[in-house]
Amino acid sequence: MIWNQEQSVLISSMGWVDHGALWCFETASARVTRIELGDARYLSLKAGLHDHFAVVHHFNRGRLEVTVHRFALPGKVVARAVLRGNTQALEGDVAAWAYVPKWFVAYFAGPFWSDFALVTVDPRGKAILLQTLEWYNDDYDKGYQGIVDVVEVLERELVIVSLQRDSRPVLYDPVNRRKVGYVQLADQHGNPHLYFRRTAHELWADDYDTLVKIDPSDWRVLAAVRLQDAADGVQQFIGDFAFDLSESLCAVARPFSGDVVKLDPATLSVAGAARTGGQPLQLAVLSDGRVYARDWKTGELLAGKFDSPLGV
Repeated sequence: MIWNQEQSVLISSMGWVDHGALWCFETASARVTRIELGDARYLSLKAGLHDHFAVVHHFNRGRLEVTVHRFALPGKVVARAVLRGNTQALEGDVAAWAYVPKWFVAYFAGPFWSDFALVTVDPRGKAILLQTLEWYNDDYDKGYQGIVDVVEVLERELVIVSLQRDSRPVLYDPVNRRKVGYVQLADQHGNPHLYFRRTAHELWADDYDTLVKIDPSDWRVLAAVRLQDAADGVQQFIGDFAFDLSESLCAVARPFSGDVVKLDPATLSVAGAARTGGQPLQLAVLSDGRVYARDWKTGELLAGKFDSPLGV
């Protein structure tokens, strides 16, 4: 789930519920709307700068789209990059690409190859560029280990690519097109999502039932905490994690506990919980302590509140 600086609009898309649509929630009126963007199988969202966000449209075969939007009018496409077979086009305001992340990941089935690829948009060259990843080979079980996420390591011209059921996201150099190492998480074989904190030199990742904090200087694990107990001997996963605007607290959804827990980012100790009911998966936490989430199976809105909103 992503939201604007004013925390007035929350936007989400859960592929198994929303497919090619955006789910939008206005925090002042508590109004939920659904905005159809097309016939994609599912969408991936990336928050950007200055009220912008990017949407990757995932299709079955031979087509890939990335669009730029603004929270003020989320259904309006500000800029669009389209790849169909060997044909590509850029439309709209090319300057908007400067306000969204540079790198995306998507599966593309073209006329000569089909696989996950690293995607970037070159507005000056009016091109959408795909890099196949040579390291993503038969060492992985591709039937179960698709690529999940990518984040840019700004100061080192690297990206980190995470995979399903894998606790070692790959450090990749997209300029020289080579793998340079791994980031070792908690060995829980989750589907890691990655986040660099704005207010601290830290990389955060979820790894199935565990949240991990890493030092990007040497990729050393600084702390890890398991946040969801097993049931009847079977492991249970946590949902998304998110920081409040000041990054003074980290919230983690727990689908199997019906709540969202609040952590101290310095110690990873649990400092409280907001009861939401249902099975919260995607979430947002506002500066006043309000917590909004979407139910794992239905996508329905869930809500709760932390007792002490500002800090832990």
